[in-house]
Amino acid sequence: MKAFHRSSDAVRGPNFYRAALAVALAAMAPALAADSLTGPLVLKAQGSFFVGGVTEHTDATTGTPGGFLFPNPDDIQVNQMYVQYQIPEGAGRHVPVVLLHGCCLSGKTWETTPDGRMGWGEYFVRKHHAVYIPDQSSRARSGFDATTINEVRLGTQPPSALPNIFTFGRNGAWQLFRFGPAYPAVFSDEQFPVEAIDEFGKQVIPDLNSTLPTPNPTYANLAALAVKLNGAILVGHSESGFFPEEAALTNPAGVAGLISIEGVCTTNLSAEQIATLAKIPTLVIYGDHLGDVPSVSGFWLGFFQGCQQYVEQINAAGGDATMLHLPDAALFGNSHMLMQDKNNLQVADLILKWINQHVERE
Repeated sequence: MKAFHRSSDAVRGPNFYRAALAVALAAMAPALAADSLTGPLVLKAQGSFFVGGVTEHTDATTGTPGGFLFPNPDDIQVNQMYVQYQIPEGAGRHVPVVLLHGCCLSGKTWETTPDGRMGWGEYFVRKHHAVYIPDQSSRARSGFDATTINEVRLGTQPPSALPNIFTFGRNGAWQLFRFGPAYPAVFSDEQFPVEAIDEFGKQVIPDLNSTLPTPNPTYANLAALAVKLNGAILVGHSESGFFPEEAALTNPAGVAGLISIEGVCTTNLSAEQIATLAKIPTLVIYGDHLGDVPSVSGFWLGFFQGCQQYVEQINAAGGDATMLHLPDAALFGNSHMLMQDKNNLQVADLILKWINQHVERE
């Protein structure tokens, strides 16, 4: 038998074993990649698409009376929502996660952090979840309706019709996002990488939500995305903190879970609305130093208390709502941008644990 094996080995040669090893490693790659933060990221698919949008007629495709190449009157698409996605190998049994950014930002919020570390977009993919990252309607790659701005320039609308365009500067962001009590002072346990504040500033995109109709079309677009995915966990942050709940109130059919991060929780809901939301597992997350920035202490403490009240309302209606205040979980120093903080992956692990226990119950 030994001679037979030696003979067989000789016939097969070293290239056979290299090929066999390559096949074996390829078969193992999805599991290795999913459990490693440094190994290959193995994807089944990635791409992008738009959700929603309507066709409207405009008389102002430009602010120049003669138009550009073509006359100003035309039909345009508005209110759509851009979505990029990555689907890892082995994602089949896990619910997709939709990560929505907040004010003056874009889907970049969830990508590589300002100081170059792994963001939640990649981390959740490595943990076997398909990840979908939209840009809110009217923001970044979703585009916005420039009609009113052009009409003012053309003189067909008064200057008072101009939309309010909101943006953030360094000093305002430093205080509101709780990097420290006031620029350039930093909390001793601050988790945000303040040395990369200039890189963070490059992520800021002016907020053009005032160009949108009411209700904000992002609500319906999120709900439609969840249906398209045959079920998804919707995650909102800051300005969009309560957008997942608004999407569920628009159409709960595809919403498998709601995660609100440092947003404003609506507490004046009807009994019918509370009953709808109580059917969906909910997680509300807040970071640290809520009362430690003098200029915004009442702001954050008020929002936190409002979200506590909201969680109590949902649970009183038989729902499954959890308030996660990170200091209570022994995670200290987290800023408003906790998905970019130095301990961002530890926070993500708490979310993944909640998903496993409350959404993906086996």
